[in-house]
Amino acid sequence: MERRLSKKDLMELYGVDRLTIEDWRRNRGLKMIEVSSHSKYITKEELLKWENSLKGDNKVKRLINKSVSE
Repeated sequence: MERRLSKKDLMELYGVDRLTIEDWRRNRGLKMIEVSSHSKYITKEELLKWENSLKGDNKVKRLINKSVSE
């Protein structure tokens, strides 16, 4: 089974808060799978796709020097 990353995992990975994750979901195309109203996750593969989709967008700064691929 592929590893699931929670919002908390993303917050730690990118060094951002929950509001930033929600902003990315609403405005930057981050698609998380909703298990329940309090439980959402994204797979590593989908997160890498999302990161790569941002690389060609000159309006988007690199999130942080870390990547899920590290």
